[in-house]
Amino acid sequence: MRRLWWLLVAGWAGVAVGQPTAPVDSLAILVDGSSTVGPVTEAVAAEFRALAPRARISVGVSGTSGGFRRFLAGETDINDASRPIRPAEITTAKDRGIEYLELMIGLDGVAVVVSRTSGIFLDGAPVMTLGELNLLWSRESEGLITRWSQISPRFADAPIVLSGAASTSGTFDVFTAVVCGKEGDSRTDYFGTEEDQLLAEQTGADPYALTYFGFAFLDHNRDRVQAVAIDPRPEVIDTPAEVLAAINARRAAAGKEPIVAVGDAPQGVVPSVDSIADFSYPLSRPLFFYVNRASANRSLVEQFVTFYLSEEVIGDPEFLLDVGYLPVSAELREAARRIWTNRITGTAFGGTITGFTPEDIARLYRTHAGF
Repeated sequence: MRRLWWLLVAGWAGVAVGQPTAPVDSLAILVDGSSTVGPVTEAVAAEFRALAPRARISVGVSGTSGGFRRFLAGETDINDASRPIRPAEITTAKDRGIEYLELMIGLDGVAVVVSRTSGIFLDGAPVMTLGELNLLWSRESEGLITRWSQISPRFADAPIVLSGAASTSGTFDVFTAVVCGKEGDSRTDYFGTEEDQLLAEQTGADPYALTYFGFAFLDHNRDRVQAVAIDPRPEVIDTPAEVLAAINARRAAAGKEPIVAVGDAPQGVVPSVDSIADFSYPLSRPLFFYVNRASANRSLVEQFVTFYLSEEVIGDPEFLLDVGYLPVSAELREAARRIWTNRITGTAFGGTITGFTPEDIARLYRTHAGF
């Protein structure tokens, strides 16, 4: 395979200007977007550069939303995305005449993590329900829930220290949609960044800190942090009555339904290869990159994307797991290749970013690919 790819790309020459309007023989590709997908694309780019050393592939990490802003302005060729394209972005693409191809390249889980020396959980078991995470992260909790014991007597009477994805991140979009019930509906008094490694290092150093990021950064920092097991039942909370009453008063003022507490012992699921693959982990998600249709006409982009979608890359579990992600099923890999080969533009998901079962994803994406 390496010999074949070298013959395809070794002879290219040209002036490097990596935009969709670049010359057909340009040696440059500009990629931006998700800090979660970025490591996958960079790893693929490194493999590709070994075959085509004159290729110049730049991989930025301004976040899925930040990357889409550049992509829809025609500044980049490819946008890495840790969520499907949103309705407003679909509208912008249509208004600006930008066609795009939606290519699914792997699976991930948003890991909620704490320090390996965490002092938050008095019984020693790092587990939280979706209801407890909602209380922790909801907009109504800002300035009100500031100590762990306000969420549950299972937690220490210590100050809450929060960090996580910046609002430009697809991880932020997915996390808030699942945990808070609405995309972007999050408290703002936390440290947000696209630097996931920094989040791991800071959280690992603080016994009362909690953060969230893609599974790869958990996998690569297990000496610093550990995963919190997530119970998908939002009603299982034992928050003190006075705290719950104060939260519900704020929710009522915001036109939201009250939180109803139902006592039970949390039974969480940790993110793992198996729990992400079967979506039993509540924060599992597919990963994508989007290619500008105009860029797809360029020789280097054609060869790079074809290489990316090959069985030797996204079909190789060892390669993806080494980076920290999981391959999608063979049928979805074939669907991505059909979308690319036939230049099928648009999205399979209609602007919805969460709430899909594995069966939903397979059905929608295969239909989009024309199966």
